[in-house]
Amino acid sequence: MTKLISLYAQIDDATLETMTSKGIVRRARTDAANVQFEAIGADEIVGKIEGATVRLDDMGLAQGRCSCPAATTCRHRIAVVLALRTQGGEQPAAPAVEIDWPARLAAFDRKALQSAAGKTGLREAMRLFALADAVTVEPGPLSLKVVLRSKAEEIEVAIPGHGEFSAIASGLPERRRPAGHAAAILAARRHFGQEAIELDDAEAAAEPKEFAPDGPLLAAMQDSVRRAYAQGFAVPSRALEERLMLLAVSSRAEAMPRLSASLRRIAEGLEQRRLRNVNHDPVELLREIAFAHALLHALSQTKEDARLRRLAGTVRAEYEPIGDVDLIGLGAAMFETITGAVGVTGHFVEPATGRRFTATLARSTAHDIRFDPRDAYRTQAVWGYTLARLSSSTFRLSGAQASATGRLSLSQSSRAEQVAPFKPSRDPVVAWAQDLDAPLAGLAHLSWPMLGGHLARAFAPSLDAPPLAAEPVVLLPSRIAPLVFDDLTQRLRWPLMDASGSWISLTLDHDDDGRGLGARRIAALEAALGDAGNKRPFAIVALARPEAGKLVLEPIALWGDTATLLDFPERAPAPGKDVVSRIMAGLRRTVAQFAPPPPADATVRQTSRLLQGGVDALIGFAEAGLHASARERLLAPLAGTYQLASLGPLAQLFARTAANGDRDTSAAALAAAQGLFTLQSFTGRLQVWT
Repeated sequence: MTKLISLYAQIDDATLETMTSKGIVRRARTDAANVQFEAIGADEIVGKIEGATVRLDDMGLAQGRCSCPAATTCRHRIAVVLALRTQGGEQPAAPAVEIDWPARLAAFDRKALQSAAGKTGLREAMRLFALADAVTVEPGPLSLKVVLRSKAEEIEVAIPGHGEFSAIASGLPERRRPAGHAAAILAARRHFGQEAIELDDAEAAAEPKEFAPDGPLLAAMQDSVRRAYAQGFAVPSRALEERLMLLAVSSRAEAMPRLSASLRRIAEGLEQRRLRNVNHDPVELLREIAFAHALLHALSQTKEDARLRRLAGTVRAEYEPIGDVDLIGLGAAMFETITGAVGVTGHFVEPATGRRFTATLARSTAHDIRFDPRDAYRTQAVWGYTLARLSSSTFRLSGAQASATGRLSLSQSSRAEQVAPFKPSRDPVVAWAQDLDAPLAGLAHLSWPMLGGHLARAFAPSLDAPPLAAEPVVLLPSRIAPLVFDDLTQRLRWPLMDASGSWISLTLDHDDDGRGLGARRIAALEAALGDAGNKRPFAIVALARPEAGKLVLEPIALWGDTATLLDFPERAPAPGKDVVSRIMAGLRRTVAQFAPPPPADATVRQTSRLLQGGVDALIGFAEAGLHASARERLLAPLAGTYQLASLGPLAQLFARTAANGDRDTSAAALAAAQGLFTLQSFTGRLQVWT
């Protein structure tokens, strides 16, 4: 029996089930009889089953290759492993001597784990281990099963009794395996009473006086990013994805975390495209590739140390201590993402500085029936109190930790103290807005043109800082028009007027099936405004966010005689289809007599179409493999179009791309893409009309 057969024949069922599922292993056991081996050599085993070709080498089952389109470990690979047991003696034999797990785990010391997962991976492993609410370690005859359960996910890992770090198995995506497997080892070491692994203090604290990017690494990254555009849209390549991922997790890349994260996202986008994932968005992939290319160019050209550090991103933990902070709860809102994540976020402001903070309870999938965001909001303790209590209170958060984006850590080391109900009243909130030099001047607004200017500055694009996802604002209208529902856009519109006669419109999207967040919010808003006790709120808390090239405002709370949260109202009609339909029918009315409709912004719409046309042309150019005919057909005409539209810089970028030969075509095209996306961000503004 060859060494390679022995490597795979000793993989037990528990490990196979950890990598896939019991059902897949059960089906693969039936398929194993149909496996035909084309080659069993010292370096590679090649097996065929049902038209799929499986190739296994000494890198382990997780790194095995199969010609089928499955994104994870497929049943074909499992079937080949089970078939190899016949070569090795049917079932994996239990060791004659029981495995000494403490000795086995002792081999994975800090140096070994850091070598296998990288410094960034080891830091992430420590974070995953620290966030685990429960850890289960189950020794078996051939493998050690480790399960880490946290509020966000459950990680199951199988550590074999022999082999290197690469032999460890799990069902995690490839990009998450190093950190996840290292976290399992940390948990297993703790279970067996071994010394905890920590980063070298001197190494962690060491920070060069001047930040100097690694030139050869930047060049390698730049080459891979250009290849991602030149090849990734036309012929997606797993080798290119792995190259980008290796560059992203390399120890030298950890000094540039923003760039490292961007390369990861590009690799994930290319993988989605290669696997024809329904969630793949070619525009977002192009946006990420263009951003990484621009960031690499800026890093290679910038000499100023302070800007270099901003471009690279701060090398720090996700959360940093910020001391004791006094906070005001502005409200809370639920969310759902396209990937299935659900949760609730509380919004807070520090009155001394005006800085906004958030605290989030979430799960990565809506299928986790153990987690209900509404129930978690009312019952789950956060810093000693529920989020329902804190989001409508003033309090001091002692031992606070926050990320660079203002997200607060839910660590038990932080405690909420001096908690008192926050009952907003008009005069104090108006005072926030009237003192333009006060810290809260950017939070509360009486003038919509000034609000538009504030949001334009807040969401202005910059390479030096990550984009802002959302900005909470408090609106103080002088006049409130009735709600109106737009059948065409399936969106609720709520016009508000300021003291100078300017109008803005708050919006809420409706969920067609009548059970989503939009339907509930619309029902709650209609009930609140129809309630005589809170018929005319003096202020509305809204979230401003970019959407489809413009800024939108979504209400989350009403401040009047009582405070009402749209996602958590005191009373609201159940959002059944009949109830929602009745509400919609009542809202389908004209409000021209109450508020002028927003004018058609023809200039912005025309500009948006021109910019989107350029994005589509660059994607089509890449999908054509940067062929010269596609360059002449797609890009050359746009240079003239942008010149006629008085978009001179953009016209120059497209003219340069169209005039380029094969050399540097990718660089020129990505520069044009970054120009398009930057201009799209600048054209996105809050619509204010009179």
